Amino acid sequence: MKKYNFKNIFLSCLLLLLTLVLVACSKSYTVKFVDYDGTILKTETVKEGGAATAPENPVHDDYEFVTWDKDFSIITEDITVKAVYLGTALTENLKMDFSFANKEFKKDGIGEVKLNRVVDGDTMSVYSGGDYQAITIRFLGIDTPESTGSIEPWGKASSKYAKEVLYSAHSIVLEAEGERHDSNGTRWLAWVWYKPTADSEYRLFNLEEVELAYARYSQKVSSKYHAPLKEASDNAKLTEKRVWGEKDPNFNYSKDTIETTLLDLWYNHDDFQSGTYFYVTVRLVRTVGNNMYLEDAEEVTLELEDGTIINDKGAFYAFYGYVASFYRYYNIGDVFRMRCQLEWDSDYGSQLTGLSKYSTAKPEDNVVPEIMVLDADELGYSIRDVKDEQGNVIKDSVSDLADYFCKVVTVENLKCESVKIKGTGEDQYYTAVMTNKNGDKFDVYFSNNLITKWNATEILKVGSYYSITGGIAYYQYANGYYQITVGDAPRYDGGVLNNLDVLRVDDIKEINK
Repeated sequence: MKKYNFKNIFLSCLLLLLTLVLVACSKSYTVKFVDYDGTILKTETVKEGGAATAPENPVHDDYEFVTWDKDFSIITEDITVKAVYLGTALTENLKMDFSFANKEFKKDGIGEVKLNRVVDGDTMSVYSGGDYQAITIRFLGIDTPESTGSIEPWGKASSKYAKEVLYSAHSIVLEAEGERHDSNGTRWLAWVWYKPTADSEYRLFNLEEVELAYARYSQKVSSKYHAPLKEASDNAKLTEKRVWGEKDPNFNYSKDTIETTLLDLWYNHDDFQSGTYFYVTVRLVRTVGNNMYLEDAEEVTLELEDGTIINDKGAFYAFYGYVASFYRYYNIGDVFRMRCQLEWDSDYGSQLTGLSKYSTAKPEDNVVPEIMVLDADELGYSIRDVKDEQGNVIKDSVSDLADYFCKVVTVENLKCESVKIKGTGEDQYYTAVMTNKNGDKFDVYFSNNLITKWNATEILKVGSYYSITGGIAYYQYANGYYQITVGDAPRYDGGVLNNLDVLRVDDIKEINK
């Protein structure tokens, strides 16, 4: 019988096992570091479980290197690590693949438009196909932080960037996809292509804002531009910049609310960061649908830095959009307390936003507001500082109504020169041009947000004279940059005037001259 040397067999098996372990331990993987365009920056062989060493951070003139898209501290397989930038490489590589010649956006879903106004980071109004009536455009597939109805971190920055780009664009072209209107049915949806200069190519602004972390992407996988937008969103998220986690240096993150007055906000607005919350006690002067003209409930004494003492009531327009109907909550003269934010020097001038936590008014505190009466013949125009479309301060001829901005006033001796209906359906509104004895023009505006509307074409007669009561609002395209905004009309029940609206009856009053 053959004898086995079990000792030798055991040692052989042990040696084989050690050999296999050593082979496994010496297994290596390839790690490639590539630039945004696929250019190989470095190739490295790393043993399993080891860490790769990144090359020097790549440098490009128009891109800010932020990080690498993968962790390479423990390597267990072949991997490719890509540089992540805060830049617009995807926007530059995406080409417009359609023709807009002889096309009109509203009719054809594609067309070049004329910019009217940039509202915020994802909304603007434009003129399409030669229409004199502007339409509102909501940018498809993206969402930027709020900067109008309320103020959120990076909202102002996103809005500022959109204005810088679009106001200076040589050309803007819109492209529709899917549903033409948003859920409200009032805003058109579009991909926004713009051409920075006459000899440059068109760029997709929706994509650019996502790449630069000014906006988040939210669109269906089947969407035409899903692939580049998804890649842009993933890259931007990795940067942790702006909307993806970076602290907005110009935003107040404190949850504290400051008790103050409208007069203090008016004169000391520079003391407060964007997003700061305030409590103010106010009196309702007029409503404009869901929005309000307010004044301090009591006269305020305020000392300025130069020692000047002011005794007055501050006044502001308070914007709440389409949510709460203050027209039904409060009556003219009611006093209440509310929480708000301040939007200073916006496209609409300055206003209160983010309204919340408003108290119930007590009937015993109701006092009819005192409204200043102005003679139109004593008003005129003067050269003042105003802002152009790009936000630059320029000198221009400005209406004296500017001195009463945000206040409700009565302007007498206005001659009606014209009344125009603009928009259709729920979007219909009126504008009237009035003059004084010197021929100076003053615009009167009847918002489409009014809950009880005035039929201005029936009430106002060309050639007749009127006394008009309304809030003084800033509007870049108004005659003299400022206009009289008429509040809600009085309510009638079965032909009988609602006794709560007696004060509204004379907001438009024909006078004999």
